[in-house]
Amino acid sequence: MTKETGINDDIGIAAGAFQDFTKHAIGAHNEFVKQYSEAYWHCRERIQIESTQLTEFFKEVSSTCSAPDQIGVLQGWIKGAKQRITEDVVYSIETAKALMNVGLQA
Repeated sequence: MTKETGINDDIGIAAGAFQDFTKHAIGAHNEFVKQYSEAYWHCRERIQIESTQLTEFFKEVSSTCSAPDQIGVLQGWIKGAKQRITEDVVYSIETAKALMNVGLQA
């Protein structure tokens, strides 16, 4: 084996390793973007839902004259809000785990 052949072999090995690294990095990047995009659209949808819920809450409160009925509307809204917040926390934790797994695989 000549010195030139040895250098060419080393270059080929390095190029192959770089290609493997690049493919892996692109795959991790694509997965990260996918996970991040899903989280973004989820948050955007939740903002829209909360806006709608709040509008409906104000409509119900303003159309109700008695204080006990208004308190009942408020309690119903708070119950729904607590449930949605709980769902959002669970979703956030799951999304954070998924994003960390992408980072660990990279």
